[in-house]
Amino acid sequence: MIEPIRIAIIGTGLIVTGKHWPALQGLKRDFRVAALVNRTPAKATGLAEAIYAATRVRPPVYSDHREMLAREQPAAVSLALPTLLNPEVTEACLAAGCHVIAEKPIAASLTDGQPMLDWSERYGRILMIAENYRYKASYQRAAALIAAGAIGKPQVARWSLYASMGADNPYYHTAWRQQPAHPGGYLSDGGVHHMAVLRMLLGEAESVVAQSAALRPDLPPLDTLSATVRFAGDVLCSYAVTYASPGPETALQVTGTEGALLAWSDRVELWQRGKPLKTWAEPSAEDGLVAMYEDFARAVRSGQPPVSTAAEGLADLRLIVAMLRAAEMQKALRVADVT
Repeated sequence: MIEPIRIAIIGTGLIVTGKHWPALQGLKRDFRVAALVNRTPAKATGLAEAIYAATRVRPPVYSDHREMLAREQPAAVSLALPTLLNPEVTEACLAAGCHVIAEKPIAASLTDGQPMLDWSERYGRILMIAENYRYKASYQRAAALIAAGAIGKPQVARWSLYASMGADNPYYHTAWRQQPAHPGGYLSDGGVHHMAVLRMLLGEAESVVAQSAALRPDLPPLDTLSATVRFAGDVLCSYAVTYASPGPETALQVTGTEGALLAWSDRVELWQRGKPLKTWAEPSAEDGLVAMYEDFARAVRSGQPPVSTAAEGLADLRLIVAMLRAAEMQKALRVADVT
């Protein structure tokens, strides 16, 4: 019988209690939570009790990740920290012999993220970026249909998103989001999700033009972005997002020479000759995090890279940073030149 992987969780905030732990709870054959780390240990008490209620084992709580690594020696670590801390803590965990899955974005800047591409090979451990959109069944279905030629050659894509962020949203009150160190604030924090999907479906971006705006002073430094991206093969994509105002969930639309795809977070529609041909219901357990952790377990046990590598995470960040810089500079930029 294969033993569960002993995984420690560093950072026990909203994303962990709301997403990571529910996903791990359903993967008891793959993972056992060995320890929790929060610089304010009292903030981890509720999670420790929830884990005890589910497993009858209460994980110890630490205030310092270095002490936890030395004492508990977990096989793997899940990081859910402010983005600025990702590189430092990731390397400490890898150097301690742990496999690491780190929340997106990979780093607060491309400069900070670039060295992380070599760390998996240097330390002989898996380094995975927790980009759950890469594991959502609807986007995987859409990518597979495009790859299979269901819409012919892709030509035009469009995605407009209303990701309103207000005081009723618990993430709004996160201190490091209110004073962001990562570029564009919410525009990159959430934007890397969207970039992962666009790259899954359309391939690598070549150039971008963009405009940005700050419509609400409580969402610094920017909250709205509109960009046009040219992907390889001359696919033109219009991407627009605002965190300043609410709106409906809209589909990512990709039109090709022989049809079109509409992809939502939980379903996909295939259109041909201007009419809907087939619809797939594609819900994702815990918003894709169950499949994400399953891939992490597979990678840890096999030694083979996960789907969401550090290179993928950095490429997601590079594309959204390219949009932000193109808007700031008011000129077209080649994505490969953005460093």
